[in-house]
Amino acid sequence: MASFTYFSFFFFFILLLVLTFQTSTTKATYSSYHDSSKCSHDGPSIHYPFHIKGSLPGFELLCKENLTTIHFPSYGDLVVKSISYDTKKIQLLDPKNCVHGVFLNLNLSSTPFQYYHVLKNYTYLNCSTKLSTPSFTEVPCLSASGSHVYTVDPELHVPGSCNGFKTVAIPFEYSPYISDNSLGLALTWNLPHSEERKDKAISKTTDSHTTRYTVLGLSMCSLAVAIALMMINIIKVTGSTWNCSEKEDPLLQSLPNV
Repeated sequence: MASFTYFSFFFFFILLLVLTFQTSTTKATYSSYHDSSKCSHDGPSIHYPFHIKGSLPGFELLCKENLTTIHFPSYGDLVVKSISYDTKKIQLLDPKNCVHGVFLNLNLSSTPFQYYHVLKNYTYLNCSTKLSTPSFTEVPCLSASGSHVYTVDPELHVPGSCNGFKTVAIPFEYSPYISDNSLGLALTWNLPHSEERKDKAISKTTDSHTTRYTVLGLSMCSLAVAIALMMINIIKVTGSTWNCSEKEDPLLQSLPNV
C-alpha cells in the first residue's frame, strides 16, 4: 500500500510539471509576439509584425523626438499616427504637410505595403502659368513661381502651358477643402508566405489563449481534487485495515493452542 501511495504521488507530480511547462511555454510564445512597446505615452502600440529593432524587413519603426516613424526609401520618413492590427491598417502623417507630395513620390512596389483605400489614376500637371479654370485646382505645397502643379483626371484636356509629367494611382485628387494631411495616407500590409502562416498561428493563439489557460487551470484544479479524494480514500482503506488488524489480534490470542 505504501509503495502504491508513493507511486501515485510521483505520477501526479510529473503530470503537474508537464501541465505547468505547457502553460509557461504557451505564455512565452504568446508574449514574444505580443509584448508591445511605444515611442511615447500617446504613441501607437508597437508589436508583431512591427518592431523597433527586429529582423522582419519593411516593418521596422523608428523613434524620433517622441514620434513613431517609418522610413520609405522612395520618400523618406512618415509619422505613424495609429496602427490597427485587427484591420491591418497603419495611418500615417506627412511631416512636410504635403500628402500629394507623398502620393507623387511614394513607391510601395518594393515594400510589404499598399494603399488601404480604393485608388484611381490621376495625372500630375506642371504648368508655367497659373490656371483660372474651375476644373484645375493648384497643389500649393508642390507649386512655386513659374511652376504650378495640378492633379487632374487623365482624360481631361491638357492646356498648352501644361505638361503632364506623371500619372499615378492615388486615393483622391487635390482639394483645398481637405486639410487633414493624413487623409488617404492609410496603408495595409501583406506578410511573406512563411510569416503569413506564423501570423495566422499567432492570431489563433490570441483568440484561444484565454480559453486554453482556463482549461489548464480547471484541469489542474480537477487534478488537485482527484489527488485529495484519492488520498482520503487511501487513508480510509489504511485505517480500516489497521482497525481490522487490531481486532484480529485479541481474537487470535484468545484461541486455545492446539
